[in-house]
Amino acid sequence: MLKNRHVSAFISSALSIVPMIAIILIMHFTGLASITTGGSNSNIWLILIGMVALIVGLALFQIGASSSLSKVGEYMGSSLSKQKNMFIVVLFAVALGLLITCAEPSILIVSKQVTIVPGPFNAILLIGGIALGVGVFVVIGIFRIIHHKSLKLWYIFFYCLTFMLIGLVAIDPERRKLLPFIFDAGGVTTGSATVPFILALGAGVATVRGGKNATNDSFGLVGMASIGPIISTALLIMINANVPPYEVAQVADMPIYMRFLDALIPSSTGYGSSIEVLIAIAPILAIFFIYNFIYIKLPKNKIFKLLIGFAYAYVGLAIFLSATSASMTPIGTIVGQNLASRNDWVVIAVAFVIGLVTILCEPAVHVLTKQIEAISDGRITKLTVLLTLSLGVGIAIGLAAMRAVFQFSVLYIVIPGYAIALALSFACPDIYTAIAFDSGGTASGPMSASFVLPMVIGIVVSRAGGSGENVYEYGFGVVAMIAMTPIIAIQILGIIQKVKSDQAYAVMRKHVYSIEDAQIINF
Repeated sequence: MLKNRHVSAFISSALSIVPMIAIILIMHFTGLASITTGGSNSNIWLILIGMVALIVGLALFQIGASSSLSKVGEYMGSSLSKQKNMFIVVLFAVALGLLITCAEPSILIVSKQVTIVPGPFNAILLIGGIALGVGVFVVIGIFRIIHHKSLKLWYIFFYCLTFMLIGLVAIDPERRKLLPFIFDAGGVTTGSATVPFILALGAGVATVRGGKNATNDSFGLVGMASIGPIISTALLIMINANVPPYEVAQVADMPIYMRFLDALIPSSTGYGSSIEVLIAIAPILAIFFIYNFIYIKLPKNKIFKLLIGFAYAYVGLAIFLSATSASMTPIGTIVGQNLASRNDWVVIAVAFVIGLVTILCEPAVHVLTKQIEAISDGRITKLTVLLTLSLGVGIAIGLAAMRAVFQFSVLYIVIPGYAIALALSFACPDIYTAIAFDSGGTASGPMSASFVLPMVIGIVVSRAGGSGENVYEYGFGVVAMIAMTPIIAIQILGIIQKVKSDQAYAVMRKHVYSIEDAQIINF
């Protein structure tokens, strides 16, 4: 069983990474977007070695997360829902939500690409602000489940509050350049670390609370947690932020093995992913073990399994982040810069195709498709869901490339997009609305932060004459759009399912009931 789980993790990781690497190599060898610099082929070896490292790192992290972060979510969710002391619920839910978000790979990747907070603590303040938003909204989501509140009404209220805050940021002509990054903050939080934990936490609370809506309430917590980072990042930028020139990621001028070592271990260029991951994961262990010692009191064998899981997660995440820093992010920027020399509509079309492939290769998407197929009793097939999500994310990345080429505000996309998503919730069954808002986290996976975002940034840099000008304003925002389109797509499928069900019931009623059924028969 353990062997099968490990094999499955490596297969799903390969399916996430290999297709994107294949597209990069196809674009290179067809001359569409070369990845070589200075006539050297070293970048080809760099991307191939990086691919292996990404697969190994992501697989180990998935193995570890399933037996550590997810288990922590289950134990904490079940225990917190039984707590009568609301202070304890708030304290530990905020702490765990905050700390697990700090270990999210996508956040750690993106934090290295932005420098918007003045001073030496840019990454710490940025990650801390995003994580605090997740922690607070995890607690809000738990209270919603416990008190049987409408998910749709809560979404509407908090998104209205969010866009009011966004309006205040947009008033400032300098800070409005950071609006795309504010929306990206909500997308990068829901990844391979936070989603298993938050889903398990929501399911644990809903199961213990019980009731006829327990299944519906087990979903929606991820979608609620995605709102918090948008609000907290907007507040952080309003209070303490500047917009420095963007520093474009470059391939380091050193041997390939040294590039990976430089990204992995502490050096003059930074802490190294090994220390960064340790700083992210160690507090999670500390908080959980304090809570376990006081309230849960797990047996030693389960504690040992958790420690093994955290060890896997630590090693895997350190390797994964090293590979993204050393290979994927700089190569993504090079691809974008070279692709930008093509015709405008060729750039947009290639971005659309990359979007089609990206979503099909995300492991979490396949879990989502099985979930929807089961809920709809097979009426909405896995293939239908995959094609719908694929088209949606293809459009999202195509729109991101269009913004990079024609340079227009992200608000022209996200405001109508979320307005449509919220409007659809009134016509969509509750369970599909909950799954839809959760599904944004499944779409914005590791490739979004490590390759797609740098690629779009590369397009902007190339169109700006090789400088980092306008990158924050027109390069960021792609993760937000990738997270937004599944919300619309899944709700449309939910409405289709509802219409089909209503039609089926109508046909059944016609067969069961006729005018003769109303006659009185005398014997």
